[in-house]
Amino acid sequence: MKNKHYYIELHATEIKDNAKHYAREVCPAHFSTDAEPATVEFVKVMMDAIDFYWNQQKRGWAGYAIGKLFVQTGHEDVSVMCPSYSEGHRSHPVYEEVM
Repeated sequence: MKNKHYYIELHATEIKDNAKHYAREVCPAHFSTDAEPATVEFVKVMMDAIDFYWNQQKRGWAGYAIGKLFVQTGHEDVSVMCPSYSEGHRSHPVYEEVM
């Protein structure tokens, strides 16, 4: 079975005062697995990703809440007018919410 690519949204419950100029309110925690959602293996991989991204965000966040889960369903071509096109990126991933 081929790995699927996912991300789960992490939302800041509060942004620290000294981080308001750089901290973002939402952070996607990306991960890949071939396990089906809601299985023990899937949850372990997802929690490892959440821990990894939380460790990056906790400098500016006082806490976080977990949001929606998304799965990559394919790729979409990038327009020639897109700045990333000149950098060699010809497509970008398309994600759909997991219900």
